[in-house]
Amino acid sequence: MPSMVVKQIRSWQIPQNVPNRPAELPPGTTVRLAIEFDGHGYCLLANELDGDYTFSEWNPSLKTAEAEATRFFGPTSKDWETMGLQ
Repeated sequence: MPSMVVKQIRSWQIPQNVPNRPAELPPGTTVRLAIEFDGHGYCLLANELDGDYTFSEWNPSLKTAEAEATRFFGPTSKDWETMGLQ
């Protein structure tokens, strides 16, 4: 089964107050976030829009992937655009 984008945020500016933000990304960096379903779990993906930084992390559930996105990058559940399978 090919991966399918479940949720995305096309352009997200990382807020100042994200305590677990990756060290390579200063506050204010703009990233594209996506959560893909691979048939077994959910992969959180982040790509810096104006740079080379990429991030991927596999999670067992959509809820966990969203929580990890919040922990590392700061969006809340209302910030996501739903694309497909839930």
